[in-house]
Amino acid sequence: MLIACRPVRDAQQTVATADSLRVNHGVAYDDSLALADAYATLGSWRLIYPDDYARACYYYGYMLRQHGDQVAAMRAFIAGTHAPYIQRVIPLPWFSNYHILGRIYTNMGVMCHLADDFELGFAMYEQSAKSFYRAGDTTLYYYGLNAMALELAEQKLHDETLALLDSIEQNCTDNGVLSKLWETKAILYYNLGQYDSTIYSSQELYSRGYKAATGYVKEAQAYWHLERYDSALYYAKLVVDHPCASAQDKYHVLYILISHDSINSTQEVQTLSAERADLNSEHIEPLLQQLSVATELLRQSLDKKSSLVNLAWLMAAICLIGGCTWSASAWIKKQHTLLRRATLLEQEKLRQQHQNMQEKYLSLQQLQEAHQQELVNAIEDTCKCLRESEHMEADLHWKDYNQMCDLCNDHFHLLITKLHAIAKLSEKETRLCVLVLIGINSRAETAAHLRYSLTGIGKLKDTTAKKLGTTGSELRHFLVLLASKN
Repeated sequence: MLIACRPVRDAQQTVATADSLRVNHGVAYDDSLALADAYATLGSWRLIYPDDYARACYYYGYMLRQHGDQVAAMRAFIAGTHAPYIQRVIPLPWFSNYHILGRIYTNMGVMCHLADDFELGFAMYEQSAKSFYRAGDTTLYYYGLNAMALELAEQKLHDETLALLDSIEQNCTDNGVLSKLWETKAILYYNLGQYDSTIYSSQELYSRGYKAATGYVKEAQAYWHLERYDSALYYAKLVVDHPCASAQDKYHVLYILISHDSINSTQEVQTLSAERADLNSEHIEPLLQQLSVATELLRQSLDKKSSLVNLAWLMAAICLIGGCTWSASAWIKKQHTLLRRATLLEQEKLRQQHQNMQEKYLSLQQLQEAHQQELVNAIEDTCKCLRESEHMEADLHWKDYNQMCDLCNDHFHLLITKLHAIAKLSEKETRLCVLVLIGINSRAETAAHLRYSLTGIGKLKDTTAKKLGTTGSELRHFLVLLASKN
């Protein structure tokens, strides 16, 4: 017995070392092999040492997350939640580490959040808050409530989010929690399209000394939507330079740097574009794929746990009524088999529905593209007729643009309205857009139609393109697509 218990003591010592490193240095235990051995060893003794087993699961799962293996990390976290679950089925008085259990559920909530599974993330953060409450840690309890509010904010549930945040603000005095509260508000308002409120919430966040990368991201995006490009550029650069900004944060703001007018060189644009593509291919896409699989494992585990709990209650009822007979056992096994079969059929049905929806989406997308191309072709034919007209000046009807549209093509009608919705153009800039759309590329011919100097035409074209958010070389392509949109 003493020989058998020695591996357990070694495993417990490894887990204690991991805890000491976390508390004293703020880092995860990084000896992968030793921690994996502790995790496996305590797994064999989890009924007797559920407390140590849960801690081993947490540290091992956290280490796997740091090393990028999200699926294996989720398996370790799920195993960690089984310790108190086993205790509820078979009551054991010596499991008391609900603080570790709260950390496990927090990590699972983060993984669900990154996979955009906000409903499952809310459920995990709810379990986290309950565990911290049982552990008596009020600060982490309020952090858990704030995380629940974040998941509601991502689902654009305005009233539910603010109600939960108001409850936290009334009862919590911790500055860190209240800072995170304003970060959640910024995310909520941005998702709802309330960009002024997003900026206000971000400023409140900074006033508390909490320089969060997420706050910079939302403020940069809010300024961008409000067309205050200098401010958007400023906060986008803060995100890129932020020491704690994740790959996702940088990915979300690089498009602002790429498309901003202050970039002077093509090489700089190409460098930023390549950096954004690298972030997507090296960090974000693989992470999302792993997180998708990990959250599916978690969902299956919850379904299995629910089935096992129902089965346990059913067995207890049978024992109380008539005892555990062989016939009752066979009946329970049959019911479990039927339940499992029904679950598999339901999963197959959902998979088939998902596949059908994907096929319908692709078909609709192809129809939209074909319709878009038909509109583009019609506009190109009209432009060709105008371009080859012998009486260009008479056909254009400068004094009555609607009359010209009636002669040309129905899709020209809304072009001017669309242009002025994007930027406030002068009359000459509007006429220049029509000439460019028709396909008149000659500077001399354009100057003649606009009664403008040759030297000023190039500058006029660049100014017009800049107002519309494109370049002179891409202006015609931009106008054709704009005219063809419904």
